[in-house]
Amino acid sequence: MKLPIEESEFIPSDLQDIVCLIRAENPAAAARFVDGFKSSVELLSRTPKIGRARSDLGTVETRSWRVKGFHKYLIFYDVLPDRVRLLRVLHGARDLQSEFGK
Repeated sequence: MKLPIEESEFIPSDLQDIVCLIRAENPAAAARFVDGFKSSVELLSRTPKIGRARSDLGTVETRSWRVKGFHKYLIFYDVLPDRVRLLRVLHGARDLQSEFGK
């Protein structure tokens, strides 16, 4: 069963920041990042529990999954009974505890 996707208020700015950073070095890679993100979100919609549980960053529902083709970037999301809520898209080297207010 495919779950609907809900985006937090952080997703648009996270994506814009990442795409601008990648585009400065390689415009084609920036377009591939967007495609990889969309593909990863589609996969999470179909199989939301595939990601790594990240109770260290939020609730027991919080998980992470790598962006297809850009494995240093992670999608953080909550699996809820009726939807998948995208929380953030961040580079894995960031201080994740700080980003999530822990």
